[in-house]
Amino acid sequence: MTLVARSSALSDIGLHRKVNEDAFVVAPPLFAVCDGMGGAKAGEVASGIAADTLKAGVGEGLPLLEAAEAANAAVYARAEENAAQTGMGTTLTAVVIEGDTGHFAHIGDSRAYLLRDGELQQVSEDHSLVGEMVRDGRLTEEEAAVHPHRSILSRALGTESLARIDEFEVDLRSGDVLLLCSDGLSGPVPASAIQKALARDHPTDVAARLIAEARKCGGPDNITAVVLRLEDAPEACEDVTEEQTLITPVDEGPAAADEAGRDPAAEAAAEPGPAAAPEPRPSRAAVRGLGCLTLLLALLVVVAFAGALTLSTVFFVGVEDGRLAVYSGLPVEVGALHLHAVYRRSPRSYEMLQPFERRLVDDRSLHGKAGVMTLSETLGMWP
Repeated sequence: MTLVARSSALSDIGLHRKVNEDAFVVAPPLFAVCDGMGGAKAGEVASGIAADTLKAGVGEGLPLLEAAEAANAAVYARAEENAAQTGMGTTLTAVVIEGDTGHFAHIGDSRAYLLRDGELQQVSEDHSLVGEMVRDGRLTEEEAAVHPHRSILSRALGTESLARIDEFEVDLRSGDVLLLCSDGLSGPVPASAIQKALARDHPTDVAARLIAEARKCGGPDNITAVVLRLEDAPEACEDVTEEQTLITPVDEGPAAADEAGRDPAAEAAAEPGPAAAPEPRPSRAAVRGLGCLTLLLALLVVVAFAGALTLSTVFFVGVEDGRLAVYSGLPVEVGALHLHAVYRRSPRSYEMLQPFERRLVDDRSLHGKAGVMTLSETLGMWP
């Protein structure tokens, strides 16, 4: 049996990101989602390279896994060449439809779902820290959904020269609906809402509903959905493919009066009376100097208060003399001044960590006290 897909792909920047680091591929019979990591100047580069390389490889006749491995090599090579992009990577969830079989390649925590006869099934496995903990029995699905480190990946494309990419096949039927999505969708949106949205007939309606649901749930990350509704080839009117990208504009805020800080309309309306004698006023330079001094003093007070507050409430994991340590404060050095101090030392050495664990330390991400202690336990820092 030969199946064809009516498909649609939508991507949205979400409500809290300045850059969309997701990418997708809709090039039948290939469909894919990539979610980049490494910051605005690297994450979007990684996902874009992976998507383009994958598309080119499959287009040249490479099996899906080989094309995915080529994408890994391309991302890794770019990171090696550019110090500013060191450590960048991306997830990859891809499918090639051949006859009635879906050939999948997957790495990271983007997801592939299958809706069949009204039942929703996740067909991919999350390569994330909490995903591994769920499979090991250390966390329940409910605990994983709210775990503070649920977005930390244990595997990703492009972070190592050789990537362990999952390859699997799914037997497909007419009427099946496939969803490939980034964790900006699967994270905040409950499975019940995903299942309800996938029941809609038109793929574009499905994708739009899923994007809307993710934004309704807070839109904490970039959101991408690739939706495929599979049908028997003789019954399908046509192979419909739609690609759309939704970008939510950033509010620029009210415009300034003019470059000099004046309001021309207000100045034009304020015409002095002809008989009024001008009152002595301080010079513009004196007013400006007094204003700058006041602003400087206020800034120093704010910085001192923020510094004291930060040192007592913000923590990160770092390395001291080759061993792991929990620090309080910010991972910042200004000359000889360090804006952090050792809070607790661990006997575990940095060299003992797995590659993905080293990335957690190298990121030096900030946490509250409870969050950093959870991370330190995850890293096995305490006997």
